[in-house]
Amino acid sequence: MLENIFGRAKGIFNIITYIDLGLGLLYAIIGLIFFANPDLSNVLVSVFTGLLLIFNGAVSIYSYLRREGIELYNYNLIFGIILILIGIVAMFSGRILSIMLGIYYLTSGIQKGNYGLLLKKFNEKSWLFIFVVGILYTILGITAFFTSRDNVIVVTGICLIGYGIISIIDTILLRRRSEYFIA
Repeated sequence: MLENIFGRAKGIFNIITYIDLGLGLLYAIIGLIFFANPDLSNVLVSVFTGLLLIFNGAVSIYSYLRREGIELYNYNLIFGIILILIGIVAMFSGRILSIMLGIYYLTSGIQKGNYGLLLKKFNEKSWLFIFVVGILYTILGITAFFTSRDNVIVVTGICLIGYGIISIIDTILLRRRSEYFIA
């Protein structure tokens, strides 16, 4: 019985982390496109950002609903709902993109910081890295609040590239040490 539960939790964890790796890569690619083409309209940027936020929110909700004892995803329902709401607003309001990105990065920073603290509880070696990533996301969020509308596309590109790369590294570290917190 326990082996069956452990196997299901591990399978769900694998699905979630593969999705996270894909999202990280997608964020980095879209960030490169935004950075290389800063003349894109705010509408296009808003639609792409909104769709990414909605998808990321749906993944967070999925990971919450399917966590099967994985304590790491206990707060993902809240983060998922926030991300979906921000995504919907982003799709229809290009003028407040920097504010929405700020909220998104703040939310992600809190989420990563929470993951880091939970990993510390398991004496996980990478907890500090993940916690610091959460702090960096939070700083990135605060910075996005003060970005002018003219620079928001370039800053969005830079932020998405950084977010994507850090997210990939974070997920790889998490997968390498998954046996500590999947029970």
